Amino acid sequence: MSEFLFFVIGTMLGGMVGVVLMCLMQINRLSERKEDADAKKECADTFPSDRGRS
Repeated sequence: MSEFLFFVIGTMLGGMVGVVLMCLMQINRLSERKEDADAKKECADTFPSDRGRS
């Protein structure tokens, strides 16, 4: 019975650790995307535009 209890506790703790790690990785990915968007806005005027071409 104690082995089953340890298995259940380990599975729950492992699942919680996995969810926390996935959340942290998702937050990191979203913050990188925001930095990329800010960088694109800063250099948007350096690219030639297609205005005037028909």
